[in-house]
Amino acid sequence: MTTGRITINQRTRHISSESPEETRRIGLKIGRSLPVPGVVLLRGALGTGKTTLTRGIAQGLGLEDPGLVNSPSFTLVNIYHGICPIYHVDLYRLEGERDLYSIGMDDFLGSDGVTVIEWSERLSAKIDSAIEIEIEDAGDDLRILHICIPAKRPGKQSKPLKTPVRSRFRLRRRLK
Repeated sequence: MTTGRITINQRTRHISSESPEETRRIGLKIGRSLPVPGVVLLRGALGTGKTTLTRGIAQGLGLEDPGLVNSPSFTLVNIYHGICPIYHVDLYRLEGERDLYSIGMDDFLGSDGVTVIEWSERLSAKIDSAIEIEIEDAGDDLRILHICIPAKRPGKQSKPLKTPVRSRFRLRRRLK
């Protein structure tokens, strides 16, 4: 069940997960393949496994103890340290754009690490080059992960994960 935000310039994969452990392992593979800097936007209902997936992503980015990854619902941002900084953001409790800027996301988004944003549908801006993942609850422990990977732009090369580079992600406001 993808939301209408996927565009033609993206590749979409659909992956099934039959358990929280399998969701974590999928996250591990995603984390190992992410460019640095990078942004991952997560969407899905409560309890679908966004934090579990983030735990795997962090482990794939070199976090030794994935048990450290917890939902930042009340702190809004947790920072973990793997081969690069991992910024885990939860927008569930934010009520407006003012709250969004109060957490200082502009300070780290697209800088020197990977930013994983839960409840990304609450963003009022489009983040170019972000990987978008929607987690669909298909009953019991079955989840369908709809993973949208931006198409590579001509002349732009992804940097290897072990060689962090500084880059800017352009934010574009959606017209309302």
